[in-house]
Amino acid sequence: MASNTMATSDRFADLLRHMTLEEKVLLLGGKNMWETESIPRLGIKSLKTTDGPAGVRGAKWTGGTRSTYIPCGVSLGATFDPNMIESIGRILGEEAKSKNAHVLLAPTMNMSRSPLGGRNFENFGEDPFLTGTLATSIVRGIQSQGVGACPKHFVGNEQESRRFNIDEKIDERTLREVYLRPFQMVCEAEPWTFMTAYNKINGEHCDVSKTLIQDILRQEWGFRGIVMSDWGGLNDTVQSLIAGTDLEMPGPPIRRATKLLEAVNAGLVKETDVDLCVERMLQLLEKASCLEQPGQDTDDDVAGDAAAINADEGSADRIEVRLRAKEAAVGGMVLLKNNGILPLSASDIKSLAIIGPNAATPTIGGAGSAVVNPYYISTPFESISAIARAENPDMKISYECGIRTHKMLPLPGDLIKSDSVSGVRLDFFAGHNFKGDVVGSRAWATTQIMMMSDGDIPETLRGKEYSFKVTGTLTAAESGTHSVGICSTGKAKLFIDNVLVVDNSNWTELGEGFMNCGSKERISTIVLEKGHTYAIRIDQVAVPPPIEPHDNTLFHTVSGIRFGLLAPVDEEAMFSAAVKSAQDADVAILVVGHNNGTERESVDRTSLSIPGNTAELVRAISAANKRTIVVNQSACAVDLHAWRETPAALIQAWYQGQETGNAIADVLFGKANPSGKLPITFPIRLEDHGSHKWFPGDVDNDRAEYGEGTLIGYRWFDKHQIQPAWEFGYGGSYTTFALADIKSCGTIGAESGTVVTISVSVTNNGDVAGAEVIQVYASPSAQLAKLGLEAAPTTLVGFKKVFIKAKKSEVVSIEIGRNAVEWYDAKNSLWVVDQGIYKFHVGTSSRNIKGIVDVEVTI
Repeated sequence: MASNTMATSDRFADLLRHMTLEEKVLLLGGKNMWETESIPRLGIKSLKTTDGPAGVRGAKWTGGTRSTYIPCGVSLGATFDPNMIESIGRILGEEAKSKNAHVLLAPTMNMSRSPLGGRNFENFGEDPFLTGTLATSIVRGIQSQGVGACPKHFVGNEQESRRFNIDEKIDERTLREVYLRPFQMVCEAEPWTFMTAYNKINGEHCDVSKTLIQDILRQEWGFRGIVMSDWGGLNDTVQSLIAGTDLEMPGPPIRRATKLLEAVNAGLVKETDVDLCVERMLQLLEKASCLEQPGQDTDDDVAGDAAAINADEGSADRIEVRLRAKEAAVGGMVLLKNNGILPLSASDIKSLAIIGPNAATPTIGGAGSAVVNPYYISTPFESISAIARAENPDMKISYECGIRTHKMLPLPGDLIKSDSVSGVRLDFFAGHNFKGDVVGSRAWATTQIMMMSDGDIPETLRGKEYSFKVTGTLTAAESGTHSVGICSTGKAKLFIDNVLVVDNSNWTELGEGFMNCGSKERISTIVLEKGHTYAIRIDQVAVPPPIEPHDNTLFHTVSGIRFGLLAPVDEEAMFSAAVKSAQDADVAILVVGHNNGTERESVDRTSLSIPGNTAELVRAISAANKRTIVVNQSACAVDLHAWRETPAALIQAWYQGQETGNAIADVLFGKANPSGKLPITFPIRLEDHGSHKWFPGDVDNDRAEYGEGTLIGYRWFDKHQIQPAWEFGYGGSYTTFALADIKSCGTIGAESGTVVTISVSVTNNGDVAGAEVIQVYASPSAQLAKLGLEAAPTTLVGFKKVFIKAKKSEVVSIEIGRNAVEWYDAKNSLWVVDQGIYKFHVGTSSRNIKGIVDVEVTI
């Protein structure tokens, strides 16, 4: 092994000697949206990256190669199952290989600091130990397939509001113990890469922070991989390189390339500093098998611009992958309430009402960079109906939507076509006047267009002024007054049958789409007749959006347009039909929650409310049918408490990817026993949450304070004795478990490295097999109170998920070391372990504690 390492090191040194300064600089910036540069004469191939945490998207941002859409991050967090998460990592790694990608931009490891955070769906939850443990598992799974993982966003990307510029004031102890801790833990898995966050920490952008990257990540934690910027998030040519950010993405580079070359020649950057970054890049390329013999044809550019950018991407859809995705989905679903109605027996049900907007059109994942094009989507309505009819062919099943919950006008879907195929046609023109020959054309599958991928815009127009027309034929499904609307990044006009209907060419008010770089939706009305076809045309001049300055170099350069359509509907009649359906049924299943308009990257929410008249619908359906089951889809804590007493059962279903419907149906009918635990606290009121006073901060002045300190999530509730709606770690089952004989063995040795083993006998007292999560929470050092430092009464330090057959018992053992009791002394800049006796609380949630044991800690 030593000789191989030496040979590899010699090869890197030899490559460095033969590289020109221009080639070195070339290697430290992207070639295009997802790839690094190649240097054929030296045998250096391009390395391909791909998003992301919910599945392997491939090279196209929208409408690309189909992929396995796994459950969202917070649902994976709810499994509390590192083994399951590692197996999901293996699926992601295998699929990345099938798409010829070398690095998967996952996992997302930021904290669900506030229930209002727009990107909470990507995170594992609110606890740093849980996040670090599961992230370590998924990285190991990904990299077991010979593909690199990329933990992100390092560090502090807990909000979307002004995320490119927001300056977060975080005291050092909080930063170390809460927000850096998961990233420190994941280094044990030796990830190939790290990605920096957009935001600033204490006045300094993360990508230029020598403290974060050099001092902590590399020197203190021993990380040896490369650090890349988030897309468009490299903030300074010189300081980012000195700090140790190796790679600017995407390409072509904005702050590397020529600017870095000039900085070296001007003496602002030493070439030896460049060499350090280049050597780390070479190490990554070696791991990814992107180094070949010098002069060998790298085959990177053989296909040319005419080929599809995802032409080399294959499929990894297999039955065993589908089953594992469903197993993970079921494992994260949390049973919040059950008065005995669940699991359902189809043979006992003569009529079933399935109700709610999310029943027929579920939210399978959060919107933004985590979106993938799934192999399929299982809906709750279809999956519930399939199981019900398979077991009871005579069952009468009805469906009613009940309410509308859209934030923007819905996309027209199959109602709009181009050349008899669903979607629209884009024609591009040089200049801003739509004159001259069409430079290029392409089809787009939907009317939500964001040209993020290489090849979306004709290569001849890259970096030049251009305009484009979007055309298609709309067939009205209803007669009457329709709402139509567009939002855009540039100057756009909507024409229907060549009549101007919406003019959005002079917008100034920022909306929520296009990564904070698009307009608000501008809406008009028009009378359409059912069955008639109408010519749709949108003219857009591609100009930068008129938005406040921000530090991102990418998103304001991306062209986008969205066209929405809402048919006339009698919402009172829709609501009444749903209530009538529930009244006439033996059982009502109501599926509600957020959608891609109300929970998405780039936008934080402002309340705990579920969109539309959801609360009113739940109350009305529950009053109409006492056997009502509510299934909620959200990746954040929402206000379920206000009506929790009305339904017979309540399930928190998160976003379960392509297996959403199948997983929900299996749990409802007892094909699977729910075993998820809440990785976040559900408050009764937003004001009860520790982040409320400080989130999202003074966004007008780009300042935010993490004023709750180390008391994130459940720690705040416990410290201030606030009753939550449902506590962290809570989750029910179709069976019951008993914990007994709780004891500890051994001591924690700060210097010796000895660990304590917490053991507990767990018995499944029910008639069905099930899983329980044993959770261990430790009291803080008594020294903290003496020093006047705030600390939570207990924090999670260990957990284990155990599957037990009916009427059987198992002994669960959990080893816990010094990390459980150490705290960061900011005054002296070091981690401290105080000797003494600590209380370890053992139970099945942060508040359902079944026993307390004393643990001795020695120095």
